[in-house]
Parts: sequence; structure tokens; C-alpha cells
Amino acid sequence: MPIPLMTFLNELEDPRRIGACDHKLIDILMIALCTVISGGESWQDMETYGQEKYDWLKTFLELSSGIPSHDTFYRIFCLLNPDKLQACFTLWVKSAFPKALSSLGGLTDIVPIDGKVIKGSRDKANGKRAIHMVSAWSANLGLVLAQKKVDKKSNEITAVPELLRILDIKEALITADAISCQKNIAKTCSEQGADYLLAVKGNQATLQKDIQAAVELHKQGHPSNEPSESFAEQRNEGHGRQEYRSCRTFNNIASLSTHKDWQGIKQFGVVQTERTVSGKTTTAQRYYIGSKILTAEKMLLATRTHWQVENNLHWMLDITFNEDACQTKDENAAENLLILRRIALYLENGH
Repeated sequence: MPIPLMTFLNELEDPRRIGACDHKLIDILMIALCTVISGGESWQDMETYGQEKYDWLKTFLELSSGIPSHDTFYRIFCLLNPDKLQACFTLWVKSAFPKALSSLGGLTDIVPIDGKVIKGSRDKANGKRAIHMVSAWSANLGLVLAQKKVDKKSNEITAVPELLRILDIKEALITADAISCQKNIAKTCSEQGADYLLAVKGNQATLQKDIQAAVELHKQGHPSNEPSESFAEQRNEGHGRQEYRSCRTFNNIASLSTHKDWQGIKQFGVVQTERTVSGKTTTAQRYYIGSKILTAEKMLLATRTHWQVENNLHWMLDITFNEDACQTKDENAAENLLILRRIALYLENGH
């Protein structure tokens, strides 16, 4: 049976001066979490929720000094170290799912990596940019495994390896969009015992051109054409929309002039999509490199699964918790609220 979340939250170091506190830290955290789960967004919402649910909260919290004020909630979340709160959540998840491999088409767990900017956290008056978080999503578990704030003077390229190093991702397939198609990220995946499937775009111009050339040679049936290892296609119809997807994989990585720069690379592929809505058709072609030999069917599955991080995490955070509208400017407070929302989403999904 999973260890209760409160057990881990109780281990958090109280950032306040010992002996000068009216309210226990665990009381403050649990009221805040319950408020977020119930749809509350502000510090005042937390105070109001606590007052309205006092009798119920009293059944598992001490509340020796009653319900904290909204100012107290804000002050504590400004003081609390977000990394330590995130560590509690990560440990809790690990305790419930120490080793989780999925049956997604025979693949081990697919872990999409993606970033999200919290628009409302931008502080124009003080020249502070919005908080940018990178999250690792487990397709198998349907939850955030961990997240990492992008440093003010950095970007996702440096944040992603740091995020991967704090996770147990052995045997998982890491998927990421083009911004994370970086040699250091591929290297980190390999060092952590994971495989990768990375989207390739113009930020890796030589790699993209080499893949495009291999695909074109195959299409033209040239005597020296690039042999395709496998091909798969899917068609879907519904809600006035028609979709067609196809994937072709190639294992001859020697045809890529920079293949030696990518640790563990074993394959590349192309995914083509065609969507028709109300008589209007749009097409797209995307290229990928990977460290795991996949059939075309499995590569299609992995590339579609990657979008779970957008649809099941980022979209849900905006729709359910109105995350982009959060106006909290203090970085610690804003980041701590981000973590609470992800915990709340995890609990709402029935975990």
C-alpha cells in the first residue's frame, strides 16, 4: 500500500524561525493542497477553504491556532524551497511505483519531456521573465515524474539533462521535440540507461538535410537509394476529421554525416501526417533520430504518445487549474504552486 503523501511532507524542513510559529507547516501545506484540488487559485481561497472546511480538516490536522490567514499562506510559500517540495513529491511517487514498465506496444515506459512557460508569472515592472518549467511525463503512469525550473540565464537545453539525472529512467524511451535534439541530451539519456527518440528540425541543419536526402533517395528508387527497414500507416476518421499518418524507418546511420556525434544513435525515421477538416487538408513531415531500433508501428506510437505531455498535462493544468492566469510574482511561491497543481492533477487522475 502506498505511503501517504503527508508522511513525506512531514519531512520538509520548516523555513521559519523555530518557536515563533502559530501554525504547523504540515497544516498549511495540506490546506493549500486541498484548496487547489477543489479549484481554488489564490491565497485568499486557501484561507476561505480552511474556514469553510474547518471541521473536516480538524479530523486529520492539528490546527491548534485555527486557520492561517492568506498572508501567512503567501509568506510560507515564498520561504519554502521548491526543490525540497518537489523532492517530496518525487519520493512519494517512487514509493508507490518503484519500478513501472508499460505494455505500450512492447515498449518500456515512454517518457515525454517538454517545457511550459507560466505566462502570468512574468513581472514586467521588475524586469523578471515568466517562469519556465521542464517536465518529465510518464505515459504509463499518467503523471509528472519530476520537473525542473529553467534557470534565468539558461534554457531547456541545459535544464533537460539536469532533469534526466534526477530520474530513474533506465529502460525508458525518452521523447522530446526539436529544441531538445541536442548531443548532450542524447548522451545523458544513454548514460542514464535510457533510449531516446528526438525530433529533428532546423536547429540541427546538417542532420536534417542528411535525413531528408536519405528519404528522397528512397522515394526516387535510385540504385544507391537508402533502404527502408519498415513502413506503417494509420487512418482515422471522426468528428468531421480525417487523419492519415505514415512512418518509415531507416537503420543505415552511416548515411548521416554527423552520426558519430550522437551517442547511441541506431536509427532515424520520417513521419508524415495528413489531416482534413471541413474539406481543408494540411500536411506535415517530421524527422526523428533514435537510439532504439523500432518498427515503424512503434515509432508512430511513440511519436503520438509524446503529445500526452501537452494534452494530459499542460492543457489540463490550464483548463482545470487556470495555471497561465496565475499572477503570483514571487518565484518561490509561484514554483511551489506549480508543484501543488501537479500533485493535485495526479490525485484527480485517481492515483
